[in-house]
Amino acid sequence: MAGVSELESALQMEPAAFKALYSAEKPKLEENLIFFCQMGKRGLQATQLAQRLGYKEARNYEGAYREWLQKEG
Repeated sequence: MAGVSELESALQMEPAAFKALYSAEKPKLEENLIFFCQMGKRGLQATQLAQRLGYKEARNYEGAYREWLQKEG
């Protein structure tokens, strides 16, 4: 995914178009979606956008990428 600017159109695509473009199944509205970015701002924006589009289980990893790297990397 290219970024927050592409997310809205991607999440509104028909499942077949999504799969053709991204080589992955389009997430279902009830699936858990976790967004994150380097500092946290874009991850939060993506989460809020997904929630507005009906993805109620969309969440932002508040620790952002840096924290994830410290814990997992």
